Amino acid sequence: MTDHDFQNRIFEALSGIESRLEKRLDIIEAQRKADSERLEKRLDSLDTRLDSLNSRLGSVEQNVGWIKGKLEGKQEGTGRMLTVFTTGAAIAAVIIALIALFN
Repeated sequence: MTDHDFQNRIFEALSGIESRLEKRLDIIEAQRKADSERLEKRLDSLDTRLDSLNSRLGSVEQNVGWIKGKLEGKQEGTGRMLTVFTTGAAIAAVIIALIALFN
């Protein structure tokens, strides 16, 4: 084998290695692009879900405020009724005491 043949074999081997490396690099690049697209889709999906959750949370906060207002209104109503009942009972007690006093 001459030096020229040896060099040709080395160049062929190197060229084969280079082509395999280029193919592998292309495959890796394609996988990277696919992974990147998949991650972008997932991120978009998560953003959509987060927006949906934020709108639902706003609705829940609004409903909780409405319920809180209703409960506070009921407490005020109950307090007023209790005041009227207590006042009525006191007036009734005074009337009964006056009737008992004059009898």
